[in-house]
Amino acid sequence: MLLALLIILQVFIFSALIVLFRKIMTKNVVSATQHLEEMNQDFQQKEHELNRQLEEAKQKSEEMIASAQKEAEKLRTEIISRAEQERDNLLQQARVRSEEVVQQADKSRQQLLAEVDEKIAKEAVTKACELIEGTLPKEFKQLVHAHWVEDLIESGFSRLERLRVPDDVEETKIVSAFALTDEQRKRIAKKLGDSLGRQVKLKEEVDPKLVAGLVITIGSLVLDGSLDNKIREKAR
Repeated sequence: MLLALLIILQVFIFSALIVLFRKIMTKNVVSATQHLEEMNQDFQQKEHELNRQLEEAKQKSEEMIASAQKEAEKLRTEIISRAEQERDNLLQQARVRSEEVVQQADKSRQQLLAEVDEKIAKEAVTKACELIEGTLPKEFKQLVHAHWVEDLIESGFSRLERLRVPDDVEETKIVSAFALTDEQRKRIAKKLGDSLGRQVKLKEEVDPKLVAGLVITIGSLVLDGSLDNKIREKAR
């Protein structure tokens, strides 16, 4: 009887333990399940937030790429425009420079031709004067010389009255094709004295290359009444 009671008591205790263990396990399972659900919800929220951030990052990256492409295209357009403008400027400068070179070359050519023509003309005049000086009879040259000296004495000194000759000029140089006569020298000295308002010293030279006439130099003023000068003036 006692044994049966012990057995019954053990069965009861075992059953109670089983029920208690089931309650504890059920409670733990429920708690774990709730915790898992909370973790799942938290994970889903974090996943959603991460997806949202990824989407925003993707959108921002696409906007940045689009902006960079737009800026790159704008920069490329500006570079091409500047390059074309620089090319046009270089072409224009080259064109202007080439025109300047052509103009300078033409100017140099014209100047060279003018110098050659002038040199030829001077040489021709010089040669003509030499031919005249060598071919004209001495008597004829003296006659022309006397006529031109007379003409210069009569009217050539009128220029001196309109020009200011420095007061420090004390000497007048006279280069003549033939030596001056005493009368010519006196008249020239008187004309100079009347025009300048003072007497000056005469320095005479003879140069047959003048052919006829004479050249009077007073300071920087030159009165050229020679046949050589007449021929050169006509040649111009």
